[in-house]
Amino acid sequence: MKFIHIADLHIGKRVRGFSLIDEQKYTLEQVASYAVQEKVHAVIIAGDVFDKPVAPLEALDVLEEFFATLATAHIPVVAIAGNHDSAERLSFGARFREEQFVHIARAFSATPQFLDFTEANNDSKEENKEKVAPLRVRVHLIPFVRPVHVRAAFPHQAEAIANYTDALRVACANQPLIEKDANLLVAHQFVVHGESEPETCESETVSVGGLDSVQASVFDAFDYVALGHIHTAQSVGRDTIRYSGSIFPYSFSEAGREKSVTLIDISPSITGANTSPGATNKRLSVTTRSLPLHENRTLREITGSFEELARTAPSDPHADDYLHVTLTDDALMNAMEKIRALYPHVMQLDFAHTRRIQTARQQAIKEAHLSNDPIGLLTDFYRSQTENELSESQIAAIRTIIDEEVAAR
Repeated sequence: MKFIHIADLHIGKRVRGFSLIDEQKYTLEQVASYAVQEKVHAVIIAGDVFDKPVAPLEALDVLEEFFATLATAHIPVVAIAGNHDSAERLSFGARFREEQFVHIARAFSATPQFLDFTEANNDSKEENKEKVAPLRVRVHLIPFVRPVHVRAAFPHQAEAIANYTDALRVACANQPLIEKDANLLVAHQFVVHGESEPETCESETVSVGGLDSVQASVFDAFDYVALGHIHTAQSVGRDTIRYSGSIFPYSFSEAGREKSVTLIDISPSITGANTSPGATNKRLSVTTRSLPLHENRTLREITGSFEELARTAPSDPHADDYLHVTLTDDALMNAMEKIRALYPHVMQLDFAHTRRIQTARQQAIKEAHLSNDPIGLLTDFYRSQTENELSESQIAAIRTIIDEEVAAR
């Protein structure tokens, strides 16, 4: 059985005042085309469908068209809310949408949410061919949650939920797993493997210090985990815990990175055991393949003097891209106006000498922070905000809190 895994659509997002709605529409048309071409059983959206809890009308139109295209091809959509979405608004009309192949998870509660997909894997009429039982894939839905949500849903376990890892462990433990077939989880969290964190970029919302991190081990019982939240496609811990990445680059830190969708193929395996550490009684083959997404207009960075850019712009086949321009000139009057006459979609303009100064300053601050302990960081922050020093009793209280947090881990 095949599924397409996408996430972080952020439909309606604007970057530095520029709407990306046309690019998002073009990308989703490619996703729908892949879904039809690969004859998938469903398209899975792992959160951040919209960029804001209250989506603009143009974003609603794009999503509706995407859903309608898939419904016409009788391809279900399964979606959860991310931290940018409103789970309540996103799931409005869910009972009616299901008739049109659209399944959207409601806000997290004690009631588990899941769908079952079944396919007979033995269409051959060869008499001597070994019979294989129909494969069933249960798709479990856990929209973006915080520990407070899980404590409210399971008050009898509230004391055991101290952090995000605990919260997801409890949420996953209350999903009804099927023992003999495949369990696929859809979630939207910041997942880490031990001390190893996923590769991030500037367009994501990640808590400082990894306070919202979830250990990948809580997903051991699932054969594939379709993740959203991180914008770079990558696996965490094992190949089958995967971020599909965003469908479009939403910051210049992503410039030049190819975007893709993840094609999941789940099938019975007579010889090979499944890849899920927590379900050794099953034999499944779970493989993934990346399908590239192409962009008519992307985010790009260019550097040069105004004279050099003026000379090359007329022959630049991608002059219409969204650009971050760095000028090597010492100064240029009305720089943005002049550059936009050459490149109409300049989002950001810097001068090289200014960037060097800013980069050196940021690096110095970073090195100072890395060489400091938590008490030192808080002392520096308090001093910068109040122009006063922390008292000995305040430092002692802070140290007690830090020691308790370390012990709890």
